[in-house]
Amino acid sequence: MTSKYFSCGVQAVFFLALPLIGACSFAGQIAKDSAEGATSYYSQEHFTLVATIPSKFGFTSKASYSPKSGEKCETYSPGLGGNVTRQQQKSNTTDAKDIQQTVSTDIPLEFHIADCSMELTRVSYEVSARYGTGSLDRDLESAGGLSIRKMTDADMKSRSPEVLEQRALCAWYFQISTAKIKKGEVEKILSCEATGPEWKLAEDNFKRRKPGGALARNELAGKSVHVEFRLSPEEQPYYEGYWLKVPGGWKPCSGRQESSREALCATPPQFKTFKLNGRECSVYPGCNE
Repeated sequence: MTSKYFSCGVQAVFFLALPLIGACSFAGQIAKDSAEGATSYYSQEHFTLVATIPSKFGFTSKASYSPKSGEKCETYSPGLGGNVTRQQQKSNTTDAKDIQQTVSTDIPLEFHIADCSMELTRVSYEVSARYGTGSLDRDLESAGGLSIRKMTDADMKSRSPEVLEQRALCAWYFQISTAKIKKGEVEKILSCEATGPEWKLAEDNFKRRKPGGALARNELAGKSVHVEFRLSPEEQPYYEGYWLKVPGGWKPCSGRQESSREALCATPPQFKTFKLNGRECSVYPGCNE
């Protein structure tokens, strides 16, 4: 009998210890990550990103780092139950104000943690803006960015200047919302496209692109990249051919079947109404003809 009870007791202790072993392993990994985080650092070598944004615009840059060639840079993931390749991102956000802003951010070229060395591979641009007073009257645009890679002399026809300039023209595109909370109301989508020094967009939509480009990592240290965003005063329908231009603005077309959304204009066109600032309207932006 003593042997039987002893055996059961050992089994109980063994099974109770299992979650404790897992907890200890998890706690050990947290302690390891904390210690590594305390000794991690960004390199002193950097380039400077200077962004100019219009009033009521916010801007975020996201610098992404990946392991250098030949380095494993693995870390344990409790969620996946195994090792994964390390990734690192450094974000800087400027909130919107009622005035134009120019902000400057130093972007390090490397990140180091434990025995892992990582290098900058991309800097993404994001712009956010408001077009009304409602809590939903806003949009976020992934507005291009920089691809950072090592280039040989053969890749580069000439050395880049100390200051690189980029320009982007942003515009609001309007449509009638089908979302339950804004059904039948005008909502807007923000889009930003790269331009040349004259601030004109390419006439061919297929030739338009987001601001940014590829830069050589091996000659980026100490340089500056200036990106300027401007807002076009002209708004356009989001769906081409779904609104008809009339004196005083645009009128949305309706199809043969009644729908909450605008439809492709037919001949002769039929029009529908929409909501704007709580009013029933027939023309955007003036509401009435």
